Amino acid sequence: MIHVGRCLGRGAVAATLVLAVACHDDTAPRPPAAAFDAARARAQIEPIAVVFDQSIFKSFNGALSFYEDFFRSGIVFAPDVGAGPRSLAGRTAIPAARIAATRVPATAMGTTYVYDPETKTYVPDPDATGAPAAGVRFVLYAWSDVSVGPALPLTRIGYVDIAAVSLEGVSPRLTQVVVVRDAPMTRAADFVTVHGSVDGVESFGISGTATDGTTTVSVALDGTYTGAPGNHQLTFNSTLSSGPGIGVHETLTYDQVTVAQGGTLELTYDGHTLSDRGTPSRNDVTFDGGLYATVLPSNEPGGALAYLRPDGSPLPLEEILDLTGLLQRAEVADFFWINLAWP
Repeated sequence: MIHVGRCLGRGAVAATLVLAVACHDDTAPRPPAAAFDAARARAQIEPIAVVFDQSIFKSFNGALSFYEDFFRSGIVFAPDVGAGPRSLAGRTAIPAARIAATRVPATAMGTTYVYDPETKTYVPDPDATGAPAAGVRFVLYAWSDVSVGPALPLTRIGYVDIAAVSLEGVSPRLTQVVVVRDAPMTRAADFVTVHGSVDGVESFGISGTATDGTTTVSVALDGTYTGAPGNHQLTFNSTLSSGPGIGVHETLTYDQVTVAQGGTLELTYDGHTLSDRGTPSRNDVTFDGGLYATVLPSNEPGGALAYLRPDGSPLPLEEILDLTGLLQRAEVADFFWINLAWP
């Protein structure tokens, strides 16, 4: 039984993009098997994921609820959190809750906020300096998974600056977010969030970079949100790249009216392309356009997924672990940004 569920989000998840798979059609023609080297692919994609393993991003995500309304409005996303077997393309694209759009109040501009263990919230520090004149600064601390909050005693590890880029009332709304790591001093992330609305279509995006001091990742995300709440359509396109020809691209779609969901995760490296594409009936993993594996459900409720070669034979357990490990690492990096997006 292969478990690849994971949790990157902060809030409740209304549903997941676990795509249903049906019986395999043994009469369908099978393309030849593609030569795929999971270890080589992992070596090329892993540096992107490592950037987001930094503790500063864990603290940034952990404290996000305290300052997210300064730079985004929209909804929260997370991958599937179930422990049971699931399809490789299981990604969440359903809003948990709307977040009211806002801006940095004039009374808060230039303020630095620090965490108060007594009240378990952030409070202004009247003696701190350095916050952006048109924005705010929140100090980030080492994070505790046990208490689900800053670890005590407080250990500062960096800060996040949030400042308006566009003028008040101008659409699209642009906000710059800078995440700084204290030691060694590094601008770990520098990106701009974009939000606009035209004729009932909300558009959103993120553009910027992230780094661990060794690898720099370029980030480009865009999407749209249409329809009334509870009757909406949602699309995401996200691309992370660390150099020429090395990247992670993910597309997510959701139609609440038809409850139709879809998702594709694509990795590019060394001139190769690995794609995990979900459909209403199955998941196909292709390598350079040739089928590498098909993912099908068990005939027994709660049973393990079947990973099949193009000839219908089972994919060896070692190859399954290599494949799911690779895709999981790519999604860890990608969902850091998808979770920040807001339509």
